[in-house]
Amino acid sequence: MVTLLGAHTVGVAHCDFFQDRLSNFQGSGKPDPTMDPTLVSKLFQLCGTQSRPLSQDPIAFLDQNTSFIFDNEYYHQIKLKRGVMQIDQELDLDKASAPIVTGFASHAIGFQQGFAKAIVKMGELKFLLEMPGKLERIVGFSIEPSKRNPCHESFKNSHISMF
Repeated sequence: MVTLLGAHTVGVAHCDFFQDRLSNFQGSGKPDPTMDPTLVSKLFQLCGTQSRPLSQDPIAFLDQNTSFIFDNEYYHQIKLKRGVMQIDQELDLDKASAPIVTGFASHAIGFQQGFAKAIVKMGELKFLLEMPGKLERIVGFSIEPSKRNPCHESFKNSHISMF
C-alpha cells in the first residue's frame, strides 16, 4: 500500500477529507501536530473551516510541489510533515512503512519501478471476475455472472470504486 499510495503524487483531495487536520484534529480544537504549520496555514486559506468553507467544493493537490508530475516528491513531502491526508502522513509515522517512505523519497527510479510492479500485480488480482459471490458476502453487493465485466453499464453507478 505504501507504494500504491504514491499515486497521490498526481492526486487531489476535497477539503472535507482532511479539514479536521487544519483546525480541530481529533476534537482538540487545534491543528494536527504532525502537520507542518506552513502547510496548515496554506490549506486553511484554501479550505476554510468545516463549518465555514471558503468555496463550494474546494480541492487541494496531495503533492504540493510537483502536482502534475509523476515523481517521488510526494514521499519528500511526507518526510517534511507535509502529507495532506492523514493516511499519507501516517506512512512516515509508522515504524513498518517509514523506511519505505525514506527509500522512495531518496530514490525516484526505485519508486517508479516499484509502483509499476505494484500496479501490474494489482491488475493480476481479478477478484471481481473470478470469485463470484465472494464480494456479495463481504460488502453485500451482488454481481450477476453475465455482468462481471467492470466496463459493463451496470457498474457505472455502483458504489464499488478503485482509488
